[in-house]
Amino acid sequence: MEESIVLNCHYDDGFDIEPFKVDLIKVGKDALQKCGISSCEASIYITGDEYLKSLNERYRGIDEVTDVLSFSNDHEGEYYGVEEDNRVGLSHLEFIIPDGLTKQIGEVVISFPQAERQALEHKMNLQEELKFLVIHGFLHLLGYDHIKVDERKEMESLEKEIMAG
Repeated sequence: MEESIVLNCHYDDGFDIEPFKVDLIKVGKDALQKCGISSCEASIYITGDEYLKSLNERYRGIDEVTDVLSFSNDHEGEYYGVEEDNRVGLSHLEFIIPDGLTKQIGEVVISFPQAERQALEHKMNLQEELKFLVIHGFLHLLGYDHIKVDERKEMESLEKEIMAG
């Protein structure tokens, strides 16, 4: 089987990311290749604040808008809600990928309005902010995190390297 990375980029109506789509897919592939991934499939989904907020509440127990969420098939994220939520993670389940199919690593979901706000706050153009969020999201898909200081330094170093191209 030929090694390749296939990234799909989808977005909700009202968010015209067509001018950014090629660069977002490229930087996603760059992030994966930098981390030693040469064959996989994944998705980037650009949506609005309300949907990101609902996903953040459901899967992380945090009732607020966020910029990016990563849904990895291999690495389960931290849940910050209360135990009474009875949330059951998927880390105990194994996904079976038939021979000949490319491994699905997950999906990165980005809030376009939050990216716009952050671009203004960080004094950078929107395209650069979106690229950063794609990189950040793909690193999370691969299990990188920024909770502990040493993990944060490693993740930030990778983000800078990938952004620099």
